[in-house]
Amino acid sequence: MPVRQRRAEIKNLRVCRVSEDSRTEELDSVIHEAEVVIRLDGRAYRRLFCLPTHLEELALGHLLSQGIVASPDVKIEPRKNDIWIYSERKSGTIKKPQKITSQLRIAQDQVFDSVKRLDENSILYQKTGGTHVVGILSAAHQIFVEDISRHCAVDKVIGLALKKGIDLSQSVLVTSCRQTLSTIRKAIYAQIPIVISVSAATDLAIENANLFGITLVGFARGRHFNIYCHDWRILSTPG
Repeated sequence: MPVRQRRAEIKNLRVCRVSEDSRTEELDSVIHEAEVVIRLDGRAYRRLFCLPTHLEELALGHLLSQGIVASPDVKIEPRKNDIWIYSERKSGTIKKPQKITSQLRIAQDQVFDSVKRLDENSILYQKTGGTHVVGILSAAHQIFVEDISRHCAVDKVIGLALKKGIDLSQSVLVTSCRQTLSTIRKAIYAQIPIVISVSAATDLAIENANLFGITLVGFARGRHFNIYCHDWRILSTPG
């Protein structure tokens, strides 16, 4: 199920639209950006620039993707654009990333379908051109989130999945954004076994996906895609 964003995330501003032979003043839809501060156990931990929505999920997913907090029961209090988190953790404790051993497999047609659904849920992008869209798909759930930051979009969808009790080890992460070391590490900490992107992957993203057992798919467009590592999880379509 797509996560519908509020229309307050879009602002209509007047712009001067220029073509080769004309200039006109028109209203244009612009995506909203806000500074959000995560405060962890009383101190400012991270400043993020993102859409100011799904803040609890953003905090939960962000901390998990950094190896800090993995429990959806952590106390989180959004206060306007500040997120106060009480983790009851030992200061400085960070988990080490673990190799992914999930035996999840999907058919190659499911790769094509996941990209189609990603496009269908690019609601704010279609209006403004200013967002990334990411989704988590499992046998029973489909959730999608858009954000101006690809990192925050991934964090939000991970946080949403945790709150819904979705088993991330049996899920697929599909994204409109390129895969870099920073984004693939989020999937590693979340123990997501398959990552699909319509964009490119960097060498460090591929290296770490291979090292930690992630099946990484890139350039999933139309009826084509690349599998960079652990291709055994993507099953060929018979015939």
